[in-house]
Parts: sequence; structure tokens; C-alpha cells
Amino acid sequence: MDPRSARIRLTDVAKLAGVSTTTASRALNGRGELTPETRAAVLDAAAQLGFRPSPFAQLLRTRRSHTVGLIVPHVDHPFYASILQGAQSYLKKVGYRLVLVDAGDDPEGVADAIETLLDHWVDGILIATTPFTAARFTELLRGTPCVFIDETVPDVGVGNVTLDNSEGVAALVEHLAWHGYTKIGFLGGPADRTDGQERLAGYQSAMAARSLAVLPGLVRECEWSLRSGVEQTLGLLDTGLAPDAIAASSIELALGALAACRSRGLRLPDDLAIASFDDTYFAPLVEPALTTISYDAPAMGSQSAELLVNAIDGENPGYEELRIGVRLVRRRSCGCEFDVMSAIGLA
Repeated sequence: MDPRSARIRLTDVAKLAGVSTTTASRALNGRGELTPETRAAVLDAAAQLGFRPSPFAQLLRTRRSHTVGLIVPHVDHPFYASILQGAQSYLKKVGYRLVLVDAGDDPEGVADAIETLLDHWVDGILIATTPFTAARFTELLRGTPCVFIDETVPDVGVGNVTLDNSEGVAALVEHLAWHGYTKIGFLGGPADRTDGQERLAGYQSAMAARSLAVLPGLVRECEWSLRSGVEQTLGLLDTGLAPDAIAASSIELALGALAACRSRGLRLPDDLAIASFDDTYFAPLVEPALTTISYDAPAMGSQSAELLVNAIDGENPGYEELRIGVRLVRRRSCGCEFDVMSAIGLA
């Protein structure tokens, strides 16, 4: 039996309530001049039958689906999983559904994701990967409201929510310099990405503030991957500049740096200190426990969703930019004292 044939319809509700389908529709949608008794009878019938209004019928009537899309490059990454958690929590509270698309790193995958979401009549899109120019995004979105997460695309969408990238990396460098390290290498992100640019700027400003030389060989541009972290750290160690510390722009790069250092027999933090952006759940569990920059990723997701819903519901939304604050978490990889058992509440 086709399960659609067993679906409770508006006519079933109207029949049980003893009213017309038009009256039942008005009662369920809170419209029209109806007596309290009639409205109550319809609502009671709908509850008895387990009636659920068709989202397609609502869309045709209101031109709104109350659905938002979220495009991420890697849904299995802790950062994007937390973004999803925060966005979904907020959207559920305000009556919106969320459609998630894992687009990968391929630009074509992102373009396909946008097309798929528009085909499903989403009211807006949250985008956490930016492989296109502003002109291409404008062409793909066709006027659909969007908010960029962890990235910015000038003159596109209704806003963006990003981290205090520059401040975070500056805090890492400042802390390493406080320990007495003077030759601090930097594993940066892609130069064409907002977060990569801002984190490099934070490194440069903090080094200048401490009157520490920024030697070209100490600065490495990386992809956001473990492999890139390994390769660029080995390249950094092979320059002959003998860095005494490394500031990594992401947890993947930091893990790559740890692996590269172990392959060269370096003792951490005795021979080389490491500190990293991103405080994931496993940062205190690796050896040595990683000093990191922490932030509230679920809040990033929820604030992005709130910004988008406000734009969808508003008649003339302006462009809004939000920054999520960061904080330094001191652990052993930089030379600080740290007890993992106390940190996880088992001491």
C-alpha cells in the first residue's frame, strides 16, 4: 500500500469537525472570523487524527518554506559539526527546518549544493566555504538571502559571522614570546581565504609588537589539512633557521607539525614549542597537550542562523557583520604546566 494514500488530509479533519474544508483551513492557520467553538472543534479533530499540514501547500500559499540550507565542506570536522549543532538548535526554536549539504572542497560541489537547495525552495542559505568570487556567488544565489560563516565575500549576502582570527593568532605569538621564544615559525592558511589572511596579519602584528624578526623562511602558507601541516613543518625545519616555536593556524596543521617533529626525533616542548588555533576535544589528550585558541563554535552557528532568519523576516535587511571572541587555553605544548586528569575532572 502506498503510504501516501494513508496520509491524513484536510478533508478528513473537516469531516470529523463537521465543517467545510475552507473553515478547517482558516481555523488551522489562525485566519478568518470563526467562533471559539468552531476553531476548537477543528483543532481537536486535527489532534485526534494526527494531521500535519503539507509543507508544499504552505509554500504555494505563502511563498515561504521555513527551510534554511547549510553548506559545509566537511560535515565530519568538529568545527562544522558544532556549527551545525548551533544553527539547528536556533532554527528549531523559531520554527525553521534545516537542510544540510556536505559540498567538499570542490567548487563544482558548492555550486551543485546551492542549486540543490534552491530547487528545494529554501528561504535562505548559510555558507561555510567560499571557492567563488563575489560575482559568481551573486549569479548562483539569484537573490536568495545568505550568510557566510567563518568567511567574508564582499557585497554578497546579508552578513557574515567570523572569528577574531587576528586576535587569536596574536595571543598565541604573544604567549610563546612570553615564554622566551624568539624564532617563532608560522603555519598559515590559504592566502586567498579570509581566515588565512587575518591569521597571518595577527602573526605579523604580534611579532612586530615584540620586535621579533619575521623571516621569510619561517612563514609557510598551507592548505587546511594534516598532510599540508606535515609537509610545511618539514620544510620549515629544513630551512636551517632553527625555529624554537611554531604557531599553527588550525588544529590540522598543529597535528601535522606534531607528526613532523616526532619524525625528526624532536622533544616537545623542550626542543620546539607548538601552539595552535582551534581547541578541539582531543587537544588536551595528545602528547604534549596542545596550547590552543578556543571559541564557541555552536554560538557561531546559532548567531549565523539568527542573522539569516532576521534578514528573511525583515523587509529591508541591512548587511551585518558579527565577530565571535576567542581565548587562550594554556597547556603543555608551549611549556606551561598542565595536568590532563585534572582538566577532565578525574584527579
